Amino acid sequence: MAAAAQLSLTQLSSGNPVYEKYYRQVDTGNTGRVLASDAAVFLKRSGLPDLILGKIWDLADTNGKGILNKQEFFVALRLVACAQNGLEVSLSSLNLVVPPPRF
Repeated sequence: MAAAAQLSLTQLSSGNPVYEKYYRQVDTGNTGRVLASDAAVFLKRSGLPDLILGKIWDLADTNGKGILNKQEFFVALRLVACAQNGLEVSLSSLNLVVPPPRF
């Protein structure tokens, strides 16, 4: 199920200038990965409670490795957008139409 949700997210977010802009802000070295510490600082700017941000991280960091690749970071961004719009933070929410997240 997670793969289907991420495939759908790829179709929705790949090439999205807002998501790309946010990604470039955290992957400044163009390494293709975002460390947990860098992601935490960035995601806290969303204004969401730490409990929600923790759930978002757990869903985005599918392998529990403490690093997000670009696609996983897009999952986190999409879940932030869902939470900011009062929607459930879950993989099923990735398929919903929501405005971009605000930071």
